[in-house]
Amino acid sequence: MDSIISLYIAAGCVASLSLGVLWPKPEYGLFLYGLMLGFPDLALDTGAINVRLDDLLLLFLVCRTIIWPDEPLTGGQLRVLRWQILFASLCLVSAGVGIANGKPPDSYEAAKLIGCLIIIVSLPILLDCVRRLRFLVAGLMCGGVCLVSQIVYHLASSSGNIMANFQELKWAASFATWNPNTIGQAGALLAFGAGLGSIIYPTSRLRASVWVWLSAVFALTPLSLFARGSGLAIATGYVTFLWLTQRYRMALLVVMLGVGAMIYLYGSQNPVVASATHIDIRTGEGFSHRYDRWSVAVAAIRGSPTIGYGFGREGLTLKELGGEGPAHNAYLSVWIELGLIGLAMLLTAVFQYVSVSLSLYKTPPFRPSGALLIALLLTVCIDSCALHTLYWEKLTTIALAIGMALIGICERQRTDQNRTWNVPHRSQPLYSDSDSPLHPVYHGVT
Repeated sequence: MDSIISLYIAAGCVASLSLGVLWPKPEYGLFLYGLMLGFPDLALDTGAINVRLDDLLLLFLVCRTIIWPDEPLTGGQLRVLRWQILFASLCLVSAGVGIANGKPPDSYEAAKLIGCLIIIVSLPILLDCVRRLRFLVAGLMCGGVCLVSQIVYHLASSSGNIMANFQELKWAASFATWNPNTIGQAGALLAFGAGLGSIIYPTSRLRASVWVWLSAVFALTPLSLFARGSGLAIATGYVTFLWLTQRYRMALLVVMLGVGAMIYLYGSQNPVVASATHIDIRTGEGFSHRYDRWSVAVAAIRGSPTIGYGFGREGLTLKELGGEGPAHNAYLSVWIELGLIGLAMLLTAVFQYVSVSLSLYKTPPFRPSGALLIALLLTVCIDSCALHTLYWEKLTTIALAIGMALIGICERQRTDQNRTWNVPHRSQPLYSDSDSPLHPVYHGVT
């Protein structure tokens, strides 16, 4: 009862603040939304899922969008969104069939699906201009700094036993409502946000160095906690972005520093490093029993390869076959629950995202934006090989939704450029003397 009363009070406070301040200025709400993501423990346990203040704020912003719609979605956004909606519809239909057959989905998975569906539909509509995107990125950076500070505090206040094993270290740094894998997803979102900030904000040498340091801190956070899969995925995406934007020296420097750090850590006798680097690819030793989980998942897929066992049924299905729990592989998870049809639909949605990103990358003025989106997708896809990342995870969905917003802004800017080029006499040039053609995303967009 107390939690319900607290939820009502929190909802009332958020609603009052929203009606007075955030309704006419949704960009302030987007800043608060990004900031609140850095405080995961500010949540209410409703049984099925933890409800946070950012969830309540997003619901308000969605209501405002419905009542007061903004810019329509562009062609590229619709291409990506169409397949994501089809994939979500397949999940909902599968859940409905499971309920009708007396095999309902796990309540936590169903709640995650609904929440992620709201995010993927609403954020690209809300972020229809660079001003709003800047506010959200600023909020994310502030929230990210707060998040890293809380992780440092958790480690400082923990016992000395955390240095006995890298798994203990990860759990000590985690939050009450986050498992260690979520920190890796947060690192990917924040590193992507820092890269986005370097594109949409005006550039200078000082500002560029700030964005570089922020992205490095957020990318190194999972690595410093030995979140190996997420760390490798983020590092790969980081280097890919630098390479695609023709910063070859910096990309080479990052690779050399990474290799040097690995050699140094491997040569040390620290027990945490020794436990984290003791890996045998042939037997799967050191992969946190991933091979065992995947073998059980493959056995489950063979039992129903086409239609699967139903959305939200992965955990129960694998336990019935003697497994320890989820497969920790997004592609196997989708195959188990939705069959080959669901896996094909997921891969098609990813392909559409990649296709639109490549289209931006091939357009010289929007090359940094396209490169950033390609790096994000590469990070997410690699991380999904060992985690649930692509399959309706909140932080990953937020990153993909922000990417869709960037696609829309770039395509609107490209349309405006084409219209301007068709005018014989322009009253104003496309770029002023202080503007850089490498960052056209924010020029002429309000």
